[in-house]
Amino acid sequence: MSRKARRPPERAQNRPKPVTSATAPEPARPAWLGPLTGVLATVFVLKFIVVWQLRNHPLVQPDVGLDTTAYVDLAKKVLAGDVGLGPGLYYVSPLYIYFLAIAYGLTKSFTAVRVLQAALGTASIGFIFLSAREWFGDRAAWIATGLAALTGLFTFYEALILQAALDPFLTSAALYLVTLGLRRDARWLVAAGVVFGIATLNRPNMPLGVAGIAGTLVATRRQIAPAALLVAGLVAGMAPAAIRNVVVSHQFSFVSSHGGLNFYIGNSETATGFFHPLPGITPNIAGQEHDAKIVAERALGRPLSEGEASDYFFGLAWNWIRAHPIDATVLFFRKLGYVFNAQHIALPYSYPFYAYDAGTLLRFYFVGPWLLIPLGLVGLVLAAPIDARKDYLVWLAFVPSFAVSVAAFFVAERYRLPLLIQLAIGGGAAIDVVWRTVAAGRAKTLAVPGLAFAVILGLANWTHGLHDGRWEEGLRMAERLVLIGRDQEAEQWVAKLEPDAPKHGIVDYTVGVAYLSKNNTTAALAHLQKAAQYDPGQANIEYAIGQAYLRAGNAAQAVPYLRRGFEGGTTLSMPGYDLAVALEATGDRAGALAIIPRITLPDDAPADAWMKIGRLAGEMHAPEIAEPFFARAAALQPSFEPARQQHGLNLAVLNRFDDAARELSEAVRLDASDADALAYLAYCEAKLGRPDAAREHAKAALAIKADHPVANQVLAAIGR
Repeated sequence: MSRKARRPPERAQNRPKPVTSATAPEPARPAWLGPLTGVLATVFVLKFIVVWQLRNHPLVQPDVGLDTTAYVDLAKKVLAGDVGLGPGLYYVSPLYIYFLAIAYGLTKSFTAVRVLQAALGTASIGFIFLSAREWFGDRAAWIATGLAALTGLFTFYEALILQAALDPFLTSAALYLVTLGLRRDARWLVAAGVVFGIATLNRPNMPLGVAGIAGTLVATRRQIAPAALLVAGLVAGMAPAAIRNVVVSHQFSFVSSHGGLNFYIGNSETATGFFHPLPGITPNIAGQEHDAKIVAERALGRPLSEGEASDYFFGLAWNWIRAHPIDATVLFFRKLGYVFNAQHIALPYSYPFYAYDAGTLLRFYFVGPWLLIPLGLVGLVLAAPIDARKDYLVWLAFVPSFAVSVAAFFVAERYRLPLLIQLAIGGGAAIDVVWRTVAAGRAKTLAVPGLAFAVILGLANWTHGLHDGRWEEGLRMAERLVLIGRDQEAEQWVAKLEPDAPKHGIVDYTVGVAYLSKNNTTAALAHLQKAAQYDPGQANIEYAIGQAYLRAGNAAQAVPYLRRGFEGGTTLSMPGYDLAVALEATGDRAGALAIIPRITLPDDAPADAWMKIGRLAGEMHAPEIAEPFFARAAALQPSFEPARQQHGLNLAVLNRFDDAARELSEAVRLDASDADALAYLAYCEAKLGRPDAAREHAKAALAIKADHPVANQVLAAIGR
């Protein structure tokens, strides 16, 4: 063939075109992404409805007290500029403080905060889908998504101003990252550890759950590196709180100061497995923060830091465990049984009340621990993937290790929320296995798993005679309605609660005291007298009736009730004070003065309470009786100027001018603009023969209040 006859080279237009970013095919969109988006949108709408239904509920408002108010108060301090919240350790889990501060600071709405929490809860459903799909396939993932979406506890806690609102999101995200770290790339374990660390700042027992994953990881892979990645992430996630504690409180602690107290509540001779009050410690977050340290300091006889106070309670618990190993072991396994029991355990909110008595959509969320525990446990074992058994065991280790971490302290419903994440996934896997097995005509092979499910179902739903808090929450509702002025609704609740009251009279007494605090003496007397009919001779009821008569202006009728209540050992605040006031009002001053020294207060009662009793004695011209009360107030709060001034004035009346001058000098140092303190200090100095100092302070008092009679009297006596 001639050169000309040869075929020309392949033309450029026939060559393959280079692949560029503009021509590259887009990655295929997962078939499940669209349906999942629709499902999650529906889930969010349902959660939003619950948020909207509860947004104005009287018992979940920021000022209701309990844990909610503690978090709101701390978040507002952060927004006011006190970011470090010093000087001591955190007394609650810190993450939610800052989450709430940021969310509320940006929106100025607690409803918006709840909506954001609902959005995070919706995302947790997505993480459940992704984890279930990785381990068990698409159908199991869809079923797990449905179970989680219909689990009322998740939606309920996301609608509250409470740190438990973040637990489902953080736990589900961390477990999905563990899944990626085991099945894709070990570097995901660092991210999983970070999220677990952040979750620890919300749920301090979380590291025990992570320890189970890390330990199983070492045991199955025979390698330290993957577990080290997880632990490194955990430490990094916890680090912000540890750094803050060192910088602000000068104490090393990874989280907060209440771990020792909680451990002692769950492990002692009085432990029940649940929260219970301890002597000397007010049973709420703020009380625990304040009182636990005082109790520890009294026991050890020296001042303590928050960390040292926590260590004291840890020590008490471990001493009891070492001294009673059998009792401690039995108690631990009993608590572990409670972890896997479907009983609702209120702390502080009762889920059944909001599901069935608050008129919310929660009534139709039929999935809960009653189903997730047996279905999830069976599914997690039955559906274990054969091709990834070792990695699956690592992921699965979170269930027993986190359950142990709860049982190590004490059991409450919200503490178990992280456990329900994996149980929902296991529940989806269980139903999927049954579906496939029946479809394959092998239903008989499900006999053993079916028996296991039936046994666990029975055990999980075994009633232990525990209270779910529903009735008690109703009583709180009636009380709260009185306090916010919705009396008619309160009376409706009284009628509803009385037939099921555990003790006749408790409803009327509680509501009567609430009316008394609002100075509605007519309604208070009606309920308190009814309570007395149910429970005659009860000291608190008698004393409260006397208080109502006294506030109604009938001191003579109040005296016999107050006396019976006082002599019967009433536990109402400042017992005896109202009796002394009533006796004075009826002309029996001697009787009143005999009662005042018998008025008892807790040693750590606020200075104002001690001053109030002292003033009562002072008004009866009995400064010698008033003296110990004023002295106690000044000793309790040395930097409280009114206490130092009042103590000084009383000492001056007792002609103890040297002591009086000392107290009044301190009052002036604390508040140099107080004309009374300056004038009476001048009076004492004149009595002590110190005319120059007396003149100086008298003139300073007149510069503030030109007609102050005591200052003018002093200058008239010693000369200007």
